Formats: sequence, C-alpha cells, structure tokens
Amino acid sequence: MLDLHELSATLLSLPDVLEALLRPIDDTVLRTRPDADEWCPLEVIGHLIACDGEAFRDRIATILDGDAVIPGFRPWDAINARDLRSMSLDELLAELRNERVTSAAFVGALAGRDLTSTGSLAGETREFTAADFLHEWCFHDQDHLKQILDCTKRHYPPHLTDTMRDALALGVTE
Repeated sequence: MLDLHELSATLLSLPDVLEALLRPIDDTVLRTRPDADEWCPLEVIGHLIACDGEAFRDRIATILDGDAVIPGFRPWDAINARDLRSMSLDELLAELRNERVTSAAFVGALAGRDLTSTGSLAGETREFTAADFLHEWCFHDQDHLKQILDCTKRHYPPHLTDTMRDALALGVTE
C-alpha cells in the first residue's frame, strides 16, 4: 500500500500539471477530437472531474460501507452529459481543483480504515479491494495525462518538414 499522503498529494497535483501543460496550447487543439470516438483534452478533463466522485470516492465508500456490489460507471455518459468542448480550460481546471480538494480530504480520512475490504462490480465475480480503487485513481490520472499528450502532440507534425517527420518515424532524432 502506498502512503495515503503520497496518493493524496499526487491527486492534488494534477490540475497544476494540466495547467502548465495546456495553458500555452491553442484553444482549437484543446477542443478538437482526434477522432469521432476519442475525447479532446477538455473532454478528458471533464471525464477526470466526473470520475473523482462516481468512479473513485463513491466506489471506495461503497466497499468500506460493506456493500458487496460496486456501482458501475459509464465514461461516455459523463462526457455526453455536458458540453465540455464549449467550456474554457480555466472553468474545467477550477472544477477539477475543487473536486481534488474534496478527494484529498476523502483520501486523508481513510487513515485507519480497512482498505482490504472487497466488493464486485455488478455481474462480475472478480473482487476488488478499496485499495485497488485508491491506487488505480492515480494510475487512471496518469493514463489520461498520456491521452492528453497524444492529443496535443498531433498539433506539431503538420509544421515539420518531410525530413523531420521521416526522422521521427524512424526514431533517429532521439
């Protein structure tokens, strides 16, 4: 088990990381889906906001309250419930920061709780511990950070020469 303070601090750091990464990026890039079935960076932030409560705090609380069935979470429902692409980066980061303050307090309050308590998603036989969801939360953030990086780095190749694009494809500039 990782230290609760470390997990809490990691969760709290994400809005600042996202702000530093995305502030200089053109607004159009932040609103553009790479593909119809992929999220743009602003939608990824909206997903992270929705996940804090439903996919993480609520699931951990459910397990710790002794409920055997962990609620499901449908990511696209959370994305489609709001027009995230019409929101500003500042609005979404402020909302994420507020969620993270609540989440950090929640994680801090877990000290002394039995995080080995288990539950299963509806219709599944696999059992997850509360600690599983706690650790997956930080993993989930970092996975979506990679997704945002993949979205934003698509902005640069059209401005590169054919020589540089070829070199990057071959990995010879590293």
